[in-house]
Amino acid sequence: MEKLRLDELAERIACTVEGDPTVVIQGVNTLDAAKPGELSFVHNEKYVNQIPTCKASAIVVPEDLQTDFRPLLRSRDPYVTFGEAMRIFLPRRQRPMPGIHPSAVVAESATIDPQASIGPFCFVGEGAVIQGGATIMAGVQIGDGCWIGPGCWIYPQVVIGPKSRLGEEIIVHPGTVIGSGQQPEVQSGSESARYLVEVGRDVEIGANVTIQSGKKNPTRIGPGTKIDNLVRIGSEAKIGDDCIVVAQVSIGAGAVIGNNVTLAGQVAVEPNRQIGDEVMIGAKSLVEDEVEDRAVVSGIPAIRHDLDLRLKAHLRRLPKLFQRLESLERQVGEADSQGN
Repeated sequence: MEKLRLDELAERIACTVEGDPTVVIQGVNTLDAAKPGELSFVHNEKYVNQIPTCKASAIVVPEDLQTDFRPLLRSRDPYVTFGEAMRIFLPRRQRPMPGIHPSAVVAESATIDPQASIGPFCFVGEGAVIQGGATIMAGVQIGDGCWIGPGCWIYPQVVIGPKSRLGEEIIVHPGTVIGSGQQPEVQSGSESARYLVEVGRDVEIGANVTIQSGKKNPTRIGPGTKIDNLVRIGSEAKIGDDCIVVAQVSIGAGAVIGNNVTLAGQVAVEPNRQIGDEVMIGAKSLVEDEVEDRAVVSGIPAIRHDLDLRLKAHLRRLPKLFQRLESLERQVGEADSQGN
């Protein structure tokens, strides 16, 4: 178990210490469960009232948060900073021994680093490259011309189609298909794309995700993006850096998603739409138009979130309004009949 002084930890996760820098940290935990020797965090104002009862040895807090608790690690983004601390203190997955299992089928032209691990019943196609420290678990298929970066962890029954490039430290969960549904366009006198799918460093892709290959241009997923289960990403879509894509999202072909975007569960983005940076899209929304930077939208079709909430509130009032209208119509009818 790793142990670090608070000032050593602060240097590694890029934040500032307020209080005793010699406190030793050897683990991480939530505010309500943290014990002495552990680090916790607060990223939302609604949890501030739990700080006085927290037993952690230190807490990561926003730069402007006022509290008497000490020591603190002050950060621009406590959520991200705490995630970096988790990387340090939480136990890592135990990688299997390097080597190629006897039952795996590996093309002669493939290049496998001696420190990579290829599990049973895997298939590695012609010209594929698998870098050192990559772990390819049982039943994975890797197509021709793929490039699998160092430290990747590919869980069982994943299919990676031809000419897909996966960067460093990527995690792909079971049943996912990367590079499906398309074949490169090859025309005389023109070059096809070198890769049909490009996935950046430190991306995590959940179970049963489908990422379609590009044709003339690759489908791209930026570094640091996290994708939940049962997501579909269309051909030549582009997802920026450090995005969060929650379960059952569908992203249409050619859509462009900016950096630091959050797509909540069951969001649908129509083909060729563009979403700006730092956008939040509420659950079950349908994106039909462009979305500007830092917007918060929701609904079908997706509109400004506060406006969507007001419209939904008005919709809930419609039955009563209809009853009042019927009552008024009856009163008017009775008044007319009495006047006659």
